[in-house]
Amino acid sequence: MRFGICSNGSRDIGYRTAITLSKYLLSKGCVPVFDEKMRSTSLSTVEGLEFGSFEDVDVIVSIGGDGTFLSVTSEYRQFNKPFIGINKGSIGFLTEVSEYNIDEAFHRIIDGRYTTMERMQLKAELYDKDGNLKDSDICLNDVAVLRGDKPHITKLTLYIDNEKVEKFYGDGIVVAAPTGSTAYTLAAGGPLVMPGMNVILVTPLCPHTLQNMSYVISPDSVVEIYLGSFETVPLICPDGREFPNIEQGDVLRISRYEYPLKTINLNMTGFFQNVKRKIVARGSFYEDGKE
Repeated sequence: MRFGICSNGSRDIGYRTAITLSKYLLSKGCVPVFDEKMRSTSLSTVEGLEFGSFEDVDVIVSIGGDGTFLSVTSEYRQFNKPFIGINKGSIGFLTEVSEYNIDEAFHRIIDGRYTTMERMQLKAELYDKDGNLKDSDICLNDVAVLRGDKPHITKLTLYIDNEKVEKFYGDGIVVAAPTGSTAYTLAAGGPLVMPGMNVILVTPLCPHTLQNMSYVISPDSVVEIYLGSFETVPLICPDGREFPNIEQGDVLRISRYEYPLKTINLNMTGFFQNVKRKIVARGSFYEDGKE
């Protein structure tokens, strides 16, 4: 098997985890492949690994936190390969493998003892007031519309399938795919959704209204968010990235992306137990002063 490996050097110090994984894979007759830009790093000291394209690999591996995983999927989703993550971050909802069970996890993958999950993705498109496309992106987690760098209320109007739902005055709105239900949506009080489901979640952030509830809608629905007047330019962030040049009257359109993202499931723990374990682990992580 050929494994495309991406390692976040700010998390994987000295690329030690990447080197450990590479040596293990080589010992099993597999080929670790890194992007050409990694050739000048300490990885070049490992004999037998390759530098080049991920187009012909069997699995793509992310080493880092959830942010790293989202960046890796954004860069390589066009190859339609299954992804798996090794957690070097604070919690790792998207990174199933611990750095302490790399051998066991990748032994399972090499032996074919895993399943593949297809995760729904979202397409975010930003239009100006005249209907011209300004920017677009694909998201695995969510698209967040947030107030800017000053605490001014953001004025947004929400439409679902061309039906006006409500005007929201508050900190913003998060529109999430099921995978993103454990991210910003969870912190905002939204529902917990199993990642293999096909729904879209719409959750307001601190709305200045008498209700504060999420909307769970069809995967074939189209969400439109109209930006009203603002004193401070709001942020539109697909999977933590940022759309530039936001203007009054812009419209954000969010719909299901036609292709799901494939991830490897090693079936080591159930979804809900995994969420509970990772939330508890996050508390310990910060209490121990690790970040």
